[in-house]
Amino acid sequence: MEAAEYTLDLRIAACFVILAGALLLGMPTLLLKQFQDPDATVPRLLRGFAGGVIVALALVHIIPSAVGELNSLMTFPVGGCAILFGIIALVLIDNTMTALLAPPAYKQHIRDGLESNNKNNKQPHQHHHSAAATDPSDPKHAVAVQRDVEAATAAQSSNHVHQCMRTLGASSWLASGSKPASNVRQYVTAYSMELGCIFHSVIIGVGLGVLTESRSLIVTLMVALAVHQGLEALALGSVLALTSFSFIKKLAMLLMYSITTPIGIAIGIALSSSYDPRSVTSRAVQGTLNGVSGGMLLYIGMFQLIAEEFSREDMLVRPRLRLGMYGALCLGAASMCILGIWA
Repeated sequence: MEAAEYTLDLRIAACFVILAGALLLGMPTLLLKQFQDPDATVPRLLRGFAGGVIVALALVHIIPSAVGELNSLMTFPVGGCAILFGIIALVLIDNTMTALLAPPAYKQHIRDGLESNNKNNKQPHQHHHSAAATDPSDPKHAVAVQRDVEAATAAQSSNHVHQCMRTLGASSWLASGSKPASNVRQYVTAYSMELGCIFHSVIIGVGLGVLTESRSLIVTLMVALAVHQGLEALALGSVLALTSFSFIKKLAMLLMYSITTPIGIAIGIALSSSYDPRSVTSRAVQGTLNGVSGGMLLYIGMFQLIAEEFSREDMLVRPRLRLGMYGALCLGAASMCILGIWA
């Protein structure tokens, strides 16, 4: 009990320092109108930076910890299973939310295209020529041939359109210029990222809250986690800024993320007198949650942030922007890798 009281003041202070760090870096993305423009250069560089932050967070901070915790409990690589579960869970969430939020008119457009394509496949093109028209010397033959060529070209063009419509995936149509479709993609990314970040933040908060032995270690972790959570808030805010949510909802989502680590610290403080981080149960729970959140964040960073930003068409013809995006991505990843020294 004396050990817990010895570091209690620092653990309480950590709640406010980490909260301030998250809000300090996250709020500007919601307040500055420039971040609401999906084509503005600075916000795009920031989203490239955010992609590096999230992927490095998953691969350097979370996944190794999860694998270490879980694989030490048994010979079967259960740590990898937890990460895989997180990825699959987010794929299902992503796909389901996309299907539910997609505009009804667009869904009907796809159904109509599929039905028309099926009808075309069931009705093979037939040629009907009169006896006169089959004579190459007859002028009518040239007219008939021209009609056949035009009909075949039209059928091929129609079939091509329907085939393209059939193969369009969620990411393809959401990446198009349609504003409702673009909104859905932004909603799904924002909700998914919020979920993954909250899982992870509670775990690291509990981990800090149960520390009772070293004041210097708590100070080091407090500073490192303030920067750590600030960079995550910056990444989350850059995604929220693009959505058409009201400012109140964006602010609420950012605040919800920002307070999760302090809540985790408070839980850790409450459990510190009885919590044994070396027990099998504690390691299993912490490792599983870390694995799931790590898989989620890896999917978010790779597919919803990096892939979407780097696959935009103007990247092919704007070499300076492309170079800047590469630099921002590497800088974001490097910043989280460096923080891995302390946190």
